[in-house]
Amino acid sequence: MKKIIRGLILSLPSLFTLATPAFAQTFTFDTARVPFTDLGKLLSNALILLFFFAAVLAFIFIVVGGIQWITAGGDKMAAQSARDRITAAVVGLLIVVAAFGITWIITSVFGINIFQPGGVSNFPGTTTPAFPDATPQPGT
Repeated sequence: MKKIIRGLILSLPSLFTLATPAFAQTFTFDTARVPFTDLGKLLSNALILLFFFAAVLAFIFIVVGGIQWITAGGDKMAAQSARDRITAAVVGLLIVVAAFGITWIITSVFGINIFQPGGVSNFPGTTTPAFPDATPQPGT
């Protein structure tokens, strides 16, 4: 162990003296091949798609649970499994609706509307848009 520590201590000065400095350079971002240039719009669209697919998935599970319950016949285990599936789907749907509501409330409090184009409205107490580039221009 002492040899390892001694070797590290002896090698650190040579590491610092032999290291070459990295100089910053200018970087131009080519937006022609990038499908998005606004992270806010990307996250907004992703959140809306997530809510949509979660609601559709919950609806599909409710339908599958209903079909499973109908086809259970007299089998108590199959009927219980179907009831559990429907209950889980309804709870999942309630969670999605609650998440959507919480998102709506939080965005309203902060003056951000992620569910419409433009995304950011005026902040409270200001008359100019918070992010001028995010507001849609007339005729575009």
